[in-house]
Amino acid sequence: MAESKAEVRARIGELKRTLSGLGNGDFVVSRIRDRIQELEREEVRAEEDNLRSVIRSHKAVCEAKGMDEKAAYGQDPALFYSLAICGEAGEMGNKIVKGLRNGNDPDASRRAIESELPDVFIYGFVLAHVLDIDVVKLVNEKVDVVIQRAIDGYYGGKLPGRE
Repeated sequence: MAESKAEVRARIGELKRTLSGLGNGDFVVSRIRDRIQELEREEVRAEEDNLRSVIRSHKAVCEAKGMDEKAAYGQDPALFYSLAICGEAGEMGNKIVKGLRNGNDPDASRRAIESELPDVFIYGFVLAHVLDIDVVKLVNEKVDVVIQRAIDGYYGGKLPGRE
C-alpha cells in the first residue's frame, strides 16, 4: 500500500532534520538531498492518487445510478457541481457560525471544517473531471504564481533568500 501524503511529509521532515546536523560537502549529504527530492516528487503523486480515488468513487456512483459520468444528473455540469461546491462551503460556514455564536468553540469550528471541507474538494475534483480540466496542473501553476509573487514582494515583503 502506498504511503499517505502525511507519511511522506514526515519522512521528508526526518531527513531535513538529519541534514541540518551534517556538514555541506560529503557524499552522505548529497544522497540525503537526492532522497528528499525523490520524496517530494512522491508527495505530489500522493496528491494525484487522492484525485484518482475521488474520480473512481464518482464513476462508481454514476455506474450504480446508470448515468454517464459527465452527465451531472442531467444538468449542466459546470452549474451543477459549482453550486454543489457552494452548498458544501455554505454548510461549513454555517457550522462555524453556530460554533462562534455558541461561545467561540474552536473545536466545533475544526469539526465543521473536517466534516465539510472534503466535500468541497470532492465536488471540485469531480467538476474538473467532468469538464476535462487538469486540476493538478492548474494548482501547480497557481502555486508557482504565488511563490513568484512572494519572491517579488507582492505580499508586503520579499521572500528572503529567493531573489
